[in-house]
Amino acid sequence: MERPRLKSIIVQRAGSQVIICRRALERVYLDDPTGSVATLLQVLAEGRHTVGELPGALSERGVSVSDAEVSAALAHLDGLEVLADADGDDRLDEDVRRRHQSNLRFYDLFASLQRSSADIHTAVARARVLLVGAGGLGSGVLQALAGLGVGEIVLVDDDIVEVKNLARQFVYGLSALGRPKVLAASDWVAGYSPGTRVTPVNRRVTDVQSIQDLATGCDVVVCAADSPPDLHLMINEVCFAVGIPFVAGGLAYSTLSYWSVWPGRTPCRQCLELNRADEAAELPVELRDGVFIDPPRVNRATGPVAQILSGLMAMEAMRYVTHTDPPVAAAAYNVIELADGMTTSRSSWSRHPKCLLCDGAG
Repeated sequence: MERPRLKSIIVQRAGSQVIICRRALERVYLDDPTGSVATLLQVLAEGRHTVGELPGALSERGVSVSDAEVSAALAHLDGLEVLADADGDDRLDEDVRRRHQSNLRFYDLFASLQRSSADIHTAVARARVLLVGAGGLGSGVLQALAGLGVGEIVLVDDDIVEVKNLARQFVYGLSALGRPKVLAASDWVAGYSPGTRVTPVNRRVTDVQSIQDLATGCDVVVCAADSPPDLHLMINEVCFAVGIPFVAGGLAYSTLSYWSVWPGRTPCRQCLELNRADEAAELPVELRDGVFIDPPRVNRATGPVAQILSGLMAMEAMRYVTHTDPPVAAAAYNVIELADGMTTSRSSWSRHPKCLLCDGAG
């Protein structure tokens, strides 16, 4: 028998109303002229009683209700997303509960009487992620995924650790200099979180088939690399073939951006390229000749910058894994302007009628 528990949220009373602080900036007001709602919430905050025991517990406090009334009240509160299963964490090993306590409490935001925070953690622990790139963004994503307890990460890169990496790639230390990044990163994860297994792949991905071989059996792809130039399109094609989403991001000048694709459900990366081609065709002739001065590439990603973006990319990937809430960057550039007061914006793109991938996906 389930034991419903009020989530760790603040409840206030104001006259004949109960105010539930469901989020830091969100309030839910419930009419409570008799005080029975407040009493029910007090009992639920204790998390000691099964559903069948609640009428008796309320009766002891002077509130007489039927089983049907309790069931209706619980259904309403569960719909407000303020209840969880008090026994949910007990389904996990004690060591797991201790290590992932803060993760579990974050999952409380999305838990319900039907799906506990432990259930969400279990989905993460069973996940297999293909992470392309172990540099500034990739190493940060790797750390975030390991901290969440992702079960397996297939890590692909062909670089070695250099001194210049240490300013922003915190998974590496001085002892890793000269080593392949995937091997050094794998060793770091092994020492940090034995619950996460890293499969290191020390090579550069250059074609669709090699990416598909790596992505098969994965739940999501995170692209934290920007070469070869058509890498995003290759991953896009692979994700349609194997039926999984992917997340990507990058830094241009002072602009951070990340986006994702859910094959068959959202417009894809190929749609974006076709839309861009249409827009370019409408430009004045003098703007079609390319850049006048093409400067050498420089890397402006400091440690904090890389951590911001890699954290956002990891969270988007986990939305696809856990289905706690809809992906926020599906077919949309989520942008943070670092040199403009950290302003944010979102720019979505539409499905292109000539995209054969989306057309084939229905």
